[in-house]
Amino acid sequence: MESIEKLQSTPRRGSISTVATVNDALDLQTHGSKFRGLKWHHHYDEDEKLKPRVLMIDYHKRDAEQLRKITAQEFSNLEDLKKVYRTERTDNICLRVFHVQNSTWGERYLLQKFKLDTTHSRTQEFAQWVKDKRPPRRAGKLMMTSKTWKTHTDPWRGVAKTAFGMDYMKVYTCDSTDLPDTEDRVMGLQGFDKEDNAIHAYDIYSQRLSVYVQYQLNRPQTPDPDLVCPYGEDYENVIKRYDNGNTIIIFDNSNTFSIEDTLVAARGDWEMKWRRLPFMISQPQTAEDAHLSIMCMKAILHDIFKSVVAAWEKVLDLSWEHVSILEDAIYEQPADESRAPQLWKNSAYWLRFEKLMFYHVDTMNEMRRYLADLSDIEIEDGNSWLDELPSDFDKLGSLIQEDLVKPTANLSELMYKSVGIRDSRASLQLGTSMWRLSWITFIFLPLTFIVGFFGMNVETFAGEGTPSIKWFFIIVIPFFAIVLIGWYILKHRLARHRRAPMQRGWYEALFTQLQEENPTLWSRQGPREYVEPVDWVSRMKWRIIKQWTNEKALPKPGDSEEPIGAWNRIKQFLIKKWTKEIKIKRTDRRSPETEDMELGEVLTVENTHVPGLGAVIDEHCRVVRDFGASCSAEAYRDTNRSRKHHKRNSRPRSRGGSSSDGHNSGILVEERREGPDAGAESSITQARDTPCEHRLTMKPDNLQRRQL
Repeated sequence: MESIEKLQSTPRRGSISTVATVNDALDLQTHGSKFRGLKWHHHYDEDEKLKPRVLMIDYHKRDAEQLRKITAQEFSNLEDLKKVYRTERTDNICLRVFHVQNSTWGERYLLQKFKLDTTHSRTQEFAQWVKDKRPPRRAGKLMMTSKTWKTHTDPWRGVAKTAFGMDYMKVYTCDSTDLPDTEDRVMGLQGFDKEDNAIHAYDIYSQRLSVYVQYQLNRPQTPDPDLVCPYGEDYENVIKRYDNGNTIIIFDNSNTFSIEDTLVAARGDWEMKWRRLPFMISQPQTAEDAHLSIMCMKAILHDIFKSVVAAWEKVLDLSWEHVSILEDAIYEQPADESRAPQLWKNSAYWLRFEKLMFYHVDTMNEMRRYLADLSDIEIEDGNSWLDELPSDFDKLGSLIQEDLVKPTANLSELMYKSVGIRDSRASLQLGTSMWRLSWITFIFLPLTFIVGFFGMNVETFAGEGTPSIKWFFIIVIPFFAIVLIGWYILKHRLARHRRAPMQRGWYEALFTQLQEENPTLWSRQGPREYVEPVDWVSRMKWRIIKQWTNEKALPKPGDSEEPIGAWNRIKQFLIKKWTKEIKIKRTDRRSPETEDMELGEVLTVENTHVPGLGAVIDEHCRVVRDFGASCSAEAYRDTNRSRKHHKRNSRPRSRGGSSSDGHNSGILVEERREGPDAGAESSITQARDTPCEHRLTMKPDNLQRRQL
């Protein structure tokens, strides 16, 4: 049996191969979790780290001696990579893994080799995602996102494939690397130097990861005869050009073009683990080859998402340090509003973090479903695809909330409260100063008036030869009157159209109150039109009230704000006072126009009880009775005849129907008796043509409103 030490004695540049057997698992257990027992043939220098690299790991099936072999090769140019596919891939390889780092030529070749970059391919969008290598920008801002592609079965090649892509954040130190491209920069973070001073220490950049998963079906499917074969008639020879085995391809790029700055670092712990992955699975000797390939694919994809989690943890740890530095600065001077722009920027950054975390969680959940549909065999290992990752991402989401979003919101609230307290103190000081100045003015203003008055050169004080003091009053009094009139015009006349909706609501509340206190004079829309005061004093007061409350005087809806002034309060007081003093004439009925407006609705009631209808009818009865109590029956008949003549010529019909003589009626009431006479014909009482005492005498317990 060959040992790994023997292979290390013959290194090759460009294409470096290491082979391990199952006996090397003892070497893994001996050297611990960091895989220090594994060695590479060639060590990279600083210049070689900036060159593209493709790592290929092949997991072989068991040989005749029941031993498994793993082959790892590194490629630094396209020619060496093409040598792998000069011959068709053998069935001896149960799984192949590619790790492509900053390699444009490797991406193009593998996309073609696995039929991903074709016009009619369903994975063409994934190929474009791989070629873009960076997230798009909108309005100058990075739009980091994540995508998945559903599981798709190719029956002609006998494979099932799926893929996903993620934009993630990578932290770089400012003093270690000068990044040539700043378009992918997300934000800068503060940190502490060696002397514990806060400096700009880190930069966060966006990087892109793409993973393609292909599984060879153990039970090939028969193509649907309705489907058109994309490979032509001779598809059996065409599909041999492609790699149709179990494969995982990881397209990984970095902003520094260094193979150590990708998500999965070159020759790091994850690659060391993948080189010994079958030996880390329980009972690799007894596991079937198909089962072992599925378990290795689960482990590799799990490690990829774990790398994303590790990148998130590093970003969140440094972001928490950034927030703590800002907290210290704000707690020292909480009223310094110069920190507000930085808080706003941080809030915007944390929202972008939350959105990107949502994309990653969604990608992880979708890939769990797609990978479960990938294989056509069931493995009773007790583990599903990516089973440990939901708890990790939930923890990261809570860290964003607890360590970034909430502290920043608390800092904003603290700063604004401190600024408000500071401004309140300044306002109090200013108010105190104005109070002192007002007292000084109050003391010296009378003295100033006395000095100015007695210092005038008038006849009274200066003797003969000077003007008379009467000219002082002749000039001052008209001038003072002009000032008052001008103030009134500017404040009330010109600003009337700017009355507030609050003022209109104030009028509506006043009308409601007056209607409840004196319904004979007021309605909810304002003063009633048919009111006729008795004496000239009442008529004058009522005319003034109507002028103050007409449509032109009321504010319009939607006007700008203006507080209720003193003049409006005076008018309110006078309206309430004069309403109680106005004496009106008592008439038997209201005008036809008013009656049409208030009693023109038609009600039809039956022998079923309607709660509240009796109160409505009693209210109308009370209003009508107040106007008709002093009228005699003869006056009522004369008035009724003249009104019928007026209605025939001018009144339109109401919605409720018509009476027996062809005229419109106000309220139609249908009364039915209970008991033995329940089957008798109902009688219709017309509310308009009979007095109120007769037309509304039914009991409300036996009524039901049927139409309004």
